[in-house]
Amino acid sequence: MISKAWMLSGILLAMPAFAEMQALDDDTLSSMNGQGGVYLSGEFSINKDGGVLWSKPASNTPSTWKASQRSCATAGPSTPENCGMRVAIRSEAGGGWYVLDNLKGVFSFEGLTLRTRTINSGFNGDGATFNQDVLEFGLPNEVKFKDGSFALRVANQGGWQNKSLSVENGGNTSYQSYQQTNIFSAKIDGTIRMQGNVLIFPQN
Repeated sequence: MISKAWMLSGILLAMPAFAEMQALDDDTLSSMNGQGGVYLSGEFSINKDGGVLWSKPASNTPSTWKASQRSCATAGPSTPENCGMRVAIRSEAGGGWYVLDNLKGVFSFEGLTLRTRTINSGFNGDGATFNQDVLEFGLPNEVKFKDGSFALRVANQGGWQNKSLSVENGGNTSYQSYQQTNIFSAKIDGTIRMQGNVLIFPQN
């Protein structure tokens, strides 16, 4: 039979030890090496209820819109729809624009990481020559979309304009050949699982 004294000794041995936390001085800190990073999870919405750049017109007939109005409803419906965010990128000074248009919805992610990484090997021998730190973004384990939508387009200028040529309707008489072509559009509800990372190299 196990005595009470032995039982008490066993309980005491199983208990964790506690110590007072103390600040490290500068000399101690300077002698320590470590590696850190950031692990992020969160949720954000982009123009879930429409953007602020344009108000929603009463109809889907462009010739009746004012300069401050725009509808992002798909072709055909008579009911107008609020527009989302527009991001336009010009790849070269004299070239056209790549446009991510009508971007809106709720996006959440888990496991986005950010850290520095030293590249001193690999990359077919270029890593040893490079021998510098880069930023490494670890892709989230999963990204969830709720009522997400976007359209990828090409245009001959970054800012959107009503195809109607009157100034009252948002046209521009000095830029009458405004053109924008839709490559594809998508609506997303669901979860995407991701793997890998993105490296950002510094450049002088």
